[in-house]
Amino acid sequence: MKKIIASLTAFICAASVFTGCGKIDDKDDKKDSGKQSEQALENDLEDAMQNVLDAVNEKDIKKIAYSFLPDDLSDSLFNIAADDINNLMDMEDIDLSDAANTGKLISVERTEDIDKNYLTLIEKVFSFTKTFADYMEKNDLSFEDFEEMDEDEMLNSPLGDIKDIFEDTDLNLSSPEDIVSSGILDKIETRYSITDGCMAEVTIEADGKTQTIELPFYKIKGEGWHCEMILYPAMIGYVKKSKQSAINSVANSMSKAANTALVEMDEQDLDIDGTFIIGSDSNGDLNHNANSNFDIETFNNVMKNYFSDISDLNYFLVVNGGVCEYVVCEKTNDEDFSKFVGTYPIKSVPKSFNGSFFESKPATTDEEKLTFDELYDMTKKVIDNPSTSDDE
Repeated sequence: MKKIIASLTAFICAASVFTGCGKIDDKDDKKDSGKQSEQALENDLEDAMQNVLDAVNEKDIKKIAYSFLPDDLSDSLFNIAADDINNLMDMEDIDLSDAANTGKLISVERTEDIDKNYLTLIEKVFSFTKTFADYMEKNDLSFEDFEEMDEDEMLNSPLGDIKDIFEDTDLNLSSPEDIVSSGILDKIETRYSITDGCMAEVTIEADGKTQTIELPFYKIKGEGWHCEMILYPAMIGYVKKSKQSAINSVANSMSKAANTALVEMDEQDLDIDGTFIIGSDSNGDLNHNANSNFDIETFNNVMKNYFSDISDLNYFLVVNGGVCEYVVCEKTNDEDFSKFVGTYPIKSVPKSFNGSFFESKPATTDEEKLTFDELYDMTKKVIDNPSTSDDE
């Protein structure tokens, strides 16, 4: 039970973390200090980021909360947490001054949309936090009271509706899509409408230096844009994971197109024997070890029939005995994918070639960071040195 209560405490406190980052002034005197003005209801991303920057520069805890959270949720959290939250979060010694050097906003550029599943997850987190905050306020409960709840009291509170999230050890919820599709959040009443969400590159000048970071933003109905910092670490990880999955999927699709092309060439009695590399560069510099009878031009033309986006990729693939065994690709013209390399098989590197069989293996953590060129050189080395492997 203590483990469940600890998990639930973390769930609630995720949305109130910024209210515990320093001393809070009298809540009655400054209740409205951070709220968005009427003119800001339809603010743009630059306005939203400027709100965050002003709040941090001013070391104003309330403004920070209002720039991240819905207004009425911020109201509720301050009403119930002003006296307790520092002790609960053990953050009373944190000083914003270290992170609040006066900064100037240079630019905010939207880069890509945020997945609808993630927006739904944000809605549910905020909605439940608001419901529980209302429950605490109505029953005049502090966080200390909450920590001392027995099981029956907890089950009779709004926590009872979501206890399965923490009790079901069989759940394997590794992404927002998995969480939303599982239906486990259905019992949480949706109290907020998030109409849009995106990632944006934010460039700030501070201490004479400029820095660009990627941050998530969400647009809530009736309030305009907010910077989304509550689930930010997971959001960044999810975006990276999604991009990596997407480029791996491209490599998988390319392998299927290549094998279809090879089958068609074989049916036309064209020579497809040998073990060699075929690449995307127009000069043929990535082609390696292909036998003189292999018709590379025909192969590339047939590939285009089955993979229309092939011209947008930098790639190479290994053909062995008429079968595509290995693919590496990258989207060189897409800045959002500039740091991601896809492989088929997924997360693999070349292992060995014994003269007949080409084999890849699962990549280690370090090998997952290899660049396109590094993977090409490794593949070429394996093919040129039969009966050797990269880990021998």
